[in-house]
This record gives sequence, C-alpha cells and structure tokens, in this order.
Amino acid sequence: MDTSNEHYMLKALKRVLGDRDAMRLNTEDLVAYCQTRKDEGAGPYTLNMDLSKLSTALRYAASAKNLLLPDSVGLARPLLKHLGLIGGGGKRERRPTGDELDRIVEIMTNGRGIMYASAVLFAAATAMRQGEICRVVWADLDEAKKLLTIRDRKDPRKKAGNDETIPLLPAAWSIVQALPRDDERLFPLQPSTLSKYFTEACRALSIPDLHFHDLRHEGTSRMFESGYEIQQVAIVTGHKKWENLRRYTQLKPEDLHKTEPVKPPAT
Repeated sequence: MDTSNEHYMLKALKRVLGDRDAMRLNTEDLVAYCQTRKDEGAGPYTLNMDLSKLSTALRYAASAKNLLLPDSVGLARPLLKHLGLIGGGGKRERRPTGDELDRIVEIMTNGRGIMYASAVLFAAATAMRQGEICRVVWADLDEAKKLLTIRDRKDPRKKAGNDETIPLLPAAWSIVQALPRDDERLFPLQPSTLSKYFTEACRALSIPDLHFHDLRHEGTSRMFESGYEIQQVAIVTGHKKWENLRRYTQLKPEDLHKTEPVKPPAT
C-alpha cells in the first residue's frame, strides 16, 4: 500500500477532477477543486502542492500524447491566491485548548467510534502525522522497550527507506494498550477520512481554524512543556534540523520567572 504524500495528492486529484476533460479544464474547475479540498481540511500550502502535481501530470500527459494543453493551472493561480485557497507554507501556531480537544474526542467517539477518537489523542501524544498513524503496524511495535518503528517516514531528502524508531511515552503507550488487535495496523483507518471527520467535528463544535495537522504542533509543544530538550524531542518528531523545532517551544520572556534559576557553584 502506497502511503506517500504524492499518492494521496494523486488520489484526491483523481477523485475530484477525474471526470474532467483535460483539454477543457478551466479556472472554475480548479476553484471548485480547491474549495472541496478546503472543506475536507486541506490548507493553502497543501492545495498549492496539489496544483503543482496536477500541472506536472498534465505536462507529462501532453508530452506522451503529443497534445498542446492550455496552462489551466497557471491561469487559475492568481484567482486562487486572491481567494486565499492556495499559499505558501506559513508557520502555524494553532494548538487546541484542553477543552477543545476533550469536546472533539467526545463527539468523534459518539459519532465515528473510539478508534477515530483514539487516533486524535495518539496524534496529540506523539506528534505523528495522520498518514504515519494510519499505517503503523503491530509487527513494528516493541512492547518490551515501548518503541514503535515508523516505516518510510517523511523526509525532504528521501522518498523511501527512512525508517525511524520512536519511544512511546506514557500517554501514547496507554492509548496503544487499549487498542483492539484485530487488524495488522494499530489504527486501520484512511488518513483522508480521519482528517475529514476531525474537520467535521470542529465545524460541528464551532471550533475555528483547527486542522488535524495542528495536533503535531500540540504533541511537539507538550514534550517541550514536559521538560524534554530539543535533541530528545527530535527523536520523537523526526525533525532533522533542530532549529525547525525552536518555534514549538513558544517561550515568552515572562516564562523565565517560572524556571528555577541555575545556582552558581559554591565557593
């Protein structure tokens, strides 16, 4: 089973635009596509990547079929940017409050089942991405050491073969121990469905501007708040550059008053 980001982009493009004629693809079609994906929880950066993949696919198809296709993606970009549907990868700082997370878990438990609610809590406890959560298998769980191996973890420099083993800290370990073991995967869910149900729960609860991926920010921030150092957090989150983790600390000048000062050595 292919679980790469590229795979999910292509599936989304096929699902929403698969019945369109490439020769007649227009700005209205692409606005509708982006709006549909936005309603499913995709942000401007993700949609920007979707359109880049669509543009690449159209170029290859045109070359293979010796066709002259209009640059429908390029023509649509100015309007899509103006509408705020596509954009760059800005640094989000949104985290769910404790009350928001409790309410999301409650509504997902009642409406979608405990497995979806558990996946939400697991994301907040591990900072794992939805695709990673939905593909980890029991065979890669080391119960003696409380370790979990994530296969082919996202890496900007590698497309495959980037396996990482992370420790399951107490909150995550408790969630895993409560899971049923009737499937090879810990969470036998589809990433897109998990994200969709999360977005629907937020909408039903009138919780603004919260995406499933924000749970990665939540999990990372929790580890810093628990006292872990950057190099320790990186083991769990998979960040290759420690400087990319600094924004998750969200330290404020007044927070230093809460920290026990280092005492000078006795003379």
